Amino acid sequence: MKIPYFDFRAPSTLEEALSIMDDYKGGARVLAGGTDLIPIMKYGLDAPDTIMSLKKITDLRGIKLENKEINIGAMTPLADLLSSHIIKENLRALHQAVEAVAAPPIWNVATIGGNICQNSRCFYYNQSKTWRIERPPCLKAGGNACHAVPKGKKCFSVYSGDLAPALIALKSSVFVERKGRSRILSLQNIFSGNGTAPFTLEKEELLTSIIVPLPDKGTGSSYVKMRFRPSVDYPLLSVAASVSLDGSKKIKETTLVLGAVGPAPVVVAAAGKLLRGGTKDTVDFDALGEILRKGTQMVDNLALPGSYRRKMIPVIAKKAIRAAIE
Repeated sequence: MKIPYFDFRAPSTLEEALSIMDDYKGGARVLAGGTDLIPIMKYGLDAPDTIMSLKKITDLRGIKLENKEINIGAMTPLADLLSSHIIKENLRALHQAVEAVAAPPIWNVATIGGNICQNSRCFYYNQSKTWRIERPPCLKAGGNACHAVPKGKKCFSVYSGDLAPALIALKSSVFVERKGRSRILSLQNIFSGNGTAPFTLEKEELLTSIIVPLPDKGTGSSYVKMRFRPSVDYPLLSVAASVSLDGSKKIKETTLVLGAVGPAPVVVAAAGKLLRGGTKDTVDFDALGEILRKGTQMVDNLALPGSYRRKMIPVIAKKAIRAAIE
């Protein structure tokens, strides 16, 4: 499968990159590590006229701990996150999520920003042009049909990033810039919940860094991923948990985030209320399971049926919560 022709831009400064995005009015596609964009182009799912690589912008790389915040440049490779003592000692869920991404060769190429901003996926969308031509285009491909849910009126594609659920559980924010303007917003708020257009960022905006508050004392986190193979595979289901304990080892606060259950990570606010005041041994996981299954959009568009993946939510959540407490 050949990649279609395109113009290539490689700015060496952030200012130059933002100017290019402004000049092209969002028409220039951003290339970080390329592990998401390049396969999509090979499948014929996207054919941008211009691609802008961020590889030369060294200011977008690095991990810094300042004023009780960990600032991570969007172009920081996953390998750097794995080797960072700051990440491993303070952000356990993020470290585990990075370990769960693909395999070591990918860690050297893929970036944290690229992993967060990857497109949503579906068995009926992420196929070659030869495979797709036998069917009418789906909603995500600009058509009027949903092959996963016949007569479905919305796109059920699945956001399959590993890092975003972990970062949301850790209460992360992102720094977003465009020419002449910047803003900080919660990482959760960059997701639209719409499978055809998964992100809320404006076309001229660029995610430049991730800001993670240093967890309070007595707080632990974890990330658990369900997949067929221990490497390479995207998640069929994932759960990120952050749990804070009080002086008597009772649960004070819990943030639980589900991944690969729909077009955006899902924060289960009701789980925190149920778990508050409990311990590792007294949590009612049966009641928690009923709460977790609500609001998910799991259909038969991944390698396992949606019904099975939904049944596995409380199982994976139990592992994540207990690991965070420990």
